[in-house]
Amino acid sequence: AKTGEDAEGEVAVEFGYIEAKLQPWLNVRAGMLLIPVGIINELHEPPTFHGALRPEVARRIIPATWRANGVGLAGSTASGIGYKLYAVESLNAANFSSNGIRSGRQEGSKAIAEDFAVTGRLNYTGLSGLDFGASFFVGNSGQALVDSAGNDIDATVALFALHFMFNRSGLELRGVYAHSSISDVTRLNRTLGLEGANSIGEEQNGFYVTAAYDILPLLVQNTAHYLAPFVQVEHFNTQSDVPTGFSKNPARERTNVSLGLTYKPHPNVAFKIDYLNRDNDANSAVDQFNVAVNYLF
Repeated sequence: AKTGEDAEGEVAVEFGYIEAKLQPWLNVRAGMLLIPVGIINELHEPPTFHGALRPEVARRIIPATWRANGVGLAGSTASGIGYKLYAVESLNAANFSSNGIRSGRQEGSKAIAEDFAVTGRLNYTGLSGLDFGASFFVGNSGQALVDSAGNDIDATVALFALHFMFNRSGLELRGVYAHSSISDVTRLNRTLGLEGANSIGEEQNGFYVTAAYDILPLLVQNTAHYLAPFVQVEHFNTQSDVPTGFSKNPARERTNVSLGLTYKPHPNVAFKIDYLNRDNDANSAVDQFNVAVNYLF
């Protein structure tokens, strides 16, 4: 939640909720909840992922960090099956663009709640070092927006994602595939004054895969430190499909490849260096060299 009219003097709470723990498999949560889609949105602290920047798929297709007021259930079983199921305020389609739904996130205290959404997650962690599953977010996002004839615009968002994480014997693998669709985009474009290649995407999709290996145990025995080279590949398109009468912006289809190194003297402290090669269909992307110091407390 946020207070204040602008950044100056604001206080922001990323998430915070009350939880009634009834059974390991049945707990009730209410408050400011993190949307349980993908990986990064719930595990977004910088020491928990490789690279100075989050994957762009986790910003453009799944708009992390993404939170909302809501209520729901969460739990897990002894066999390693876990779930989350929430009812939350939906997005605000008035702020969507050709670059995705990220600006449609609401910030709790001033959220418009004419439309609600259902979001959930099912994952399996029954094998050592493995976590894989699926997640979704579905709901209208018009939030009382109307077209020129005074008709409500539903702008239903349906976002689905698959994820996996594997961490064993120094090897780390993770990946996400996400796909979303939005209804009423033709009317939404006209209401927002979007024309030509500036259309909101009727469909958006993307994936990323990250691989890393801790080489320090090969160099130093009995060390608690961590040193891992990594590679990350992602491809995404926020205009995978647009309505008839609109065109695609080639800059919205993008491929990123990152090569880098992560050093952790402590699990909550990370020093990172990486080179990010960016490419898009308009040949306008700019490569980037990053250095970061991250900590979690």
